[in-house]
Amino acid sequence: MTHNNPFKYGELVGHQTFCNRQKELKRIQQGFSDGQNIVLISPRRWGKSSLVAEAVSRYRGKYLLVSLDCFGLRSSDQFFEAYLQAILKASSTKMQHAADTLKKYVSSLIPFISFSAGEKDEIKISINLQKRKPDVSLLDLPQKIARERKVKFIICIDEFQKIRDWDDSKEILELLRSHWQKHHDVCYCLYGSKRHLMTALFADSSQPFYRFGETIFLTKIEKHAWAAFIQKHFEATGKKITPELCERITDLAQSHSYYVQYISRLCWANTHKVASANILEQSWMEFLNDHNSLFLKTTEKLTRFQVNYLKAVIAGERQFTSQRVSKEYDLGSPGNIKRIEKALEDNEIMDFLNGPELCEPYFGPLFKKTFY
Repeated sequence: MTHNNPFKYGELVGHQTFCNRQKELKRIQQGFSDGQNIVLISPRRWGKSSLVAEAVSRYRGKYLLVSLDCFGLRSSDQFFEAYLQAILKASSTKMQHAADTLKKYVSSLIPFISFSAGEKDEIKISINLQKRKPDVSLLDLPQKIARERKVKFIICIDEFQKIRDWDDSKEILELLRSHWQKHHDVCYCLYGSKRHLMTALFADSSQPFYRFGETIFLTKIEKHAWAAFIQKHFEATGKKITPELCERITDLAQSHSYYVQYISRLCWANTHKVASANILEQSWMEFLNDHNSLFLKTTEKLTRFQVNYLKAVIAGERQFTSQRVSKEYDLGSPGNIKRIEKALEDNEIMDFLNGPELCEPYFGPLFKKTFY
């Protein structure tokens, strides 16, 4: 019997391909049931989107579910359009329903919206708010719908920190908070991948979204849970792998959800019946080769000081402002070191929440190969 590769990356995972996170899953679902807003923070590729999707799946058919991604949005105008479109699609299955909803709650927007019907009359919406300032009452649309229909909304917004890049970000954040905090039948789940920016948005008392909801800092999945997950999926597809090799995969991937799945997938594909240390080494080399171009693109714009700082990190140094380290690695003044760290953090090369740590498991090995 031929089996498909059981390991998935680069897409939402769920059910059989979803690993652990039971404590976080329960906490988020309890928040939704209680009407509590949720803020979820972690670096990229730690499984936030899959966790949210898994949490929300429990409420499908019971609540109105909205999913919105700010990653490709470049302005507040685009956000308002995407927000309204997502609300209408979640609450109106037919074209006439959407038109009636708009007429009832935000009639001022009707001239700027056109409808068309797809297969089975499902709704297709085209919105153009560029020529006027949008009616901010549309931010209350989910609450109005929820109250009248006696249902609840769960609105999940990914890459929420991208709003900070807009010219009117402060005004928009204040506007969103002023409306959303009054919604008692709507749960907002806000999450993003730039941990330092998300933390600044929700943990800084000077920011509009300070203490907006229950804040969950996602941690890495424990090694033993990953090892059990990897071994289980090998065995379920007629292949064998030892617990030691499973732990080695987790160590190489630094417990990053995306990369554990990535390396496991390569290892599974290279295994005929029984995985071995040589097969894992071959898979690891393939993994590094896959990421070499991305690594070179990331490092080609590094300054001399940034390269020196990374050399110090990889050498195991931690006291970067000490006279010895600063002189040995030519890091410059303490102020320059601060600037180096900010640049590396902004470019998602380094993370400093729990001390200096490289964000990607391939970066260290490829850095050594390239710069030494």
